[in-house]
Amino acid sequence: MGSPDALASALAFVEREGPSLGLFLNRSKSLVFVPEEADLCHSTLPPDIPITRRGFSLLGCPVGPPDFCDEVFLNRIQKVKASLHALSDLKDAQLECTLLRSCLALPKISFILRACPPSHLHNSTASFDLAIRKTLESILGGPMSDWSWLKATLPSSRGGLNLRCASLHAPAAFLASCSQAGPLVEQILGLTPSPGILPESVVPALASAAARSDWRVPCDIDVPLHQRTLSLAIDEATFQQLLVSAPTTRSRALARSSSLPHAGDWLNVMPSTSLGLHLHDREFRCCISYWLGVPLHSVPFSCPECQCSADIFGDHQVGCGGSGDRITRHNSVRDVIFSAAQSAALGPTKEVLGLVASSQTRPADVYLPHWTSGRPAALDIHVISPLQEQLVAEAAFTPGHALQVGVQRKLASNLPSCRSAGIECIPVVAETLGGLAHDTITIVKDICRAISDGGYGIDLHSTTRHLFHSLAISLWRGNSTLWLHRFPTLPPSRDGVV
Repeated sequence: MGSPDALASALAFVEREGPSLGLFLNRSKSLVFVPEEADLCHSTLPPDIPITRRGFSLLGCPVGPPDFCDEVFLNRIQKVKASLHALSDLKDAQLECTLLRSCLALPKISFILRACPPSHLHNSTASFDLAIRKTLESILGGPMSDWSWLKATLPSSRGGLNLRCASLHAPAAFLASCSQAGPLVEQILGLTPSPGILPESVVPALASAAARSDWRVPCDIDVPLHQRTLSLAIDEATFQQLLVSAPTTRSRALARSSSLPHAGDWLNVMPSTSLGLHLHDREFRCCISYWLGVPLHSVPFSCPECQCSADIFGDHQVGCGGSGDRITRHNSVRDVIFSAAQSAALGPTKEVLGLVASSQTRPADVYLPHWTSGRPAALDIHVISPLQEQLVAEAAFTPGHALQVGVQRKLASNLPSCRSAGIECIPVVAETLGGLAHDTITIVKDICRAISDGGYGIDLHSTTRHLFHSLAISLWRGNSTLWLHRFPTLPPSRDGVV
């Protein structure tokens, strides 16, 4: 870096001293960057080294004026779009979505976001976000509303798909990178602090994305200057925007309920058939549509199983008592817990009769003869929908309201009889969107701890994660069965007509 003469002198030094150190300069692979305003009339630079006056890429990062950086990024996005288009060749919606979230969305461009000022990438980040949205719509099989897309841009712990918007999170990535690189830059340049490392527009852009008007300069930011913490602040602002812009009470309840603890576990599984964690295409598309608030049907219809009115979103279907699909979902969740209790050597039994004297009730879906303090326990499993008509209004403003209702129902029906028999009554309650009650989470972790303590060298973290994932997929597979078995039947005159 310096004048043409200084650059020529440095080049001569490298070529003179480098070979003795095993360093040989290839001029054809070298590049000299000369700003457009610089004069090259009397340059002493060798003519066989290429010269660029617009900008250049260093380790994959464009260096130059904003239009050059935007152009380089747009060219890179074209390559990403080719990969996005190839996703459909997999013919597996769950796998396509997993690869989109983990490999081809924000992680694909995180390096360039950390290395380039956001103002240099405005057009290209918008183009990238649009390409991700179109790919998601392709997986879904149709368009989605702006509200559903906003929900998809949240992390799964907040009810989204981890498809964070590059245009929103670019300031967080660049500011975090500058913060971490700053001390090294100061050391190299011998300046304290280093001037001009952070463009003035970065903090205002971050403040706008995080809805923090009090963030004017870096020292105003009251969270650690790490990309994770800064992005979490943006996620929180996005979630509040999702609630405020919810078009209906149901949408607000959906946003609340899908952000409960463990609700998003089903999205974070490895889609493995051998592990029982794979959903077929129609199953997955129904689940992802319901999660994002995308209608499953164009118009209401009469439920083919119970003849009641079925809504376009699938709320009736997911709780329909017609046929045995709801019981099948319940039993599937029960079997996952039963199998885990078997692995923990807890001696479980299913649906035991005669636990309570002079009663034919079965308060225990899974009975554990020796639980805390050696007492027996009755695990009573219940799946409840927060979007049903009786609960949706309260669920829109009280997170976990449906879980509380489910726990109270089970305690009211079984606690007195279990207590009289000396059995601990433990409701295991899950919402149809995957959220788990606090005591349910504790029970699952206790069972996993018992498995890990069994002396087989099984890692506690892996065991816990797998059990939560198995419960989540079992629940959502049951939901999808309820939806798929209740699709409207066309009359003979329209059957096969598109």
